Amino acid sequence: MSIKPNLGIQLYSVRDLTGDEAFPDTLRALADMGFQGVEFAWQYGGMAPEDLAAFLQSLDLACCGLHVQLDELLDPSHVVYDYAKACESPFITTSLASRIDDWAELTPRVDQAGAVARSKGLQFTYHNHWQEFVKIDGMYALDVLCERTNPDIVHFELDLGWVRKGGEDPMTYWRKLAGRVPQIHLRDYDAQKGEVCDLGAGFIDVPAIAALAGEMGTQWLIYEQDRYPLSPLESAKICAERCREAGLMEVRQPLPKSVT
Repeated sequence: MSIKPNLGIQLYSVRDLTGDEAFPDTLRALADMGFQGVEFAWQYGGMAPEDLAAFLQSLDLACCGLHVQLDELLDPSHVVYDYAKACESPFITTSLASRIDDWAELTPRVDQAGAVARSKGLQFTYHNHWQEFVKIDGMYALDVLCERTNPDIVHFELDLGWVRKGGEDPMTYWRKLAGRVPQIHLRDYDAQKGEVCDLGAGFIDVPAIAALAGEMGTQWLIYEQDRYPLSPLESAKICAERCREAGLMEVRQPLPKSVT
């Protein structure tokens, strides 16, 4: 049976508004827009893990993931795992888009990171950019990573906009990774202008993506944008409105808090 995915926001989208002083008001604004969860990217509002968890609970916001560095993932004692545990994050994520030249060395380390995350009760996901659509020995770097990692411990946070920029059809590529995509990044992209755009101004069809998420078992659609016609919050508001029009954000679906 298909379920409706939840809607989150990657806080890198509002990175200039997540300094320690601005952080609480920014998260309140996002919760008021209707986002059901937030994905952290290195900034935690200057709060200790338990305090951050309590603050999220006060806003009725879930933690839909943490984006961290590979070296942090590989260290079982790193504080990122304290944040993940306190905030009951199902996922922990990294990206290596700037390190394609080291792909052969990095691929086994991704497996190691997945194993450490699993030992902490988390599902590791890899977040792609457009750079992973360069060819290595005739294959996309992302395909190499998919083939050479353990499908039980390495899943994907597929960024649809970067797939489009990489030259592939996002929906087709998503299906190709069936069973390994618990998170989707909702980044829209205008191929004619060659730039990221507000959700709905490019190729993104929110109802179609929500339907495929339900079919594929994808738990979170996570908005991310790094270019804004007006402002980060205005673009986030547009995303929330278009997702609400598509029937998302009505009921938060229960999610597992750990992997077995």
